[in-house]
Amino acid sequence: MNDLQIVALSPSAPIACWSMVHRCFVGRSEQVLMIATRVFGTRKHAERWLRDPAYGLGWQVPCDMLSTRLGYEDVDRFLNQIEHGVYV
Repeated sequence: MNDLQIVALSPSAPIACWSMVHRCFVGRSEQVLMIATRVFGTRKHAERWLRDPAYGLGWQVPCDMLSTRLGYEDVDRFLNQIEHGVYV
């Protein structure tokens, strides 16, 4: 699950319109939403999980953590633990 993969091409606005930080956030959030949908069964459940504080992430909101690479890695690792029954 640590291997990054391109799952689909998404339409994008002209590059000059968005900062690199914003583009990274969008890419990370799309990737995590795809994984969370697989873990929780529906997109609706995944979206809710991304907006609610998570005990296993120190009560942080997963979506808020996606602005940094380390935050993304923590969310990804936590979803992997949930998927494999290692909920901490």
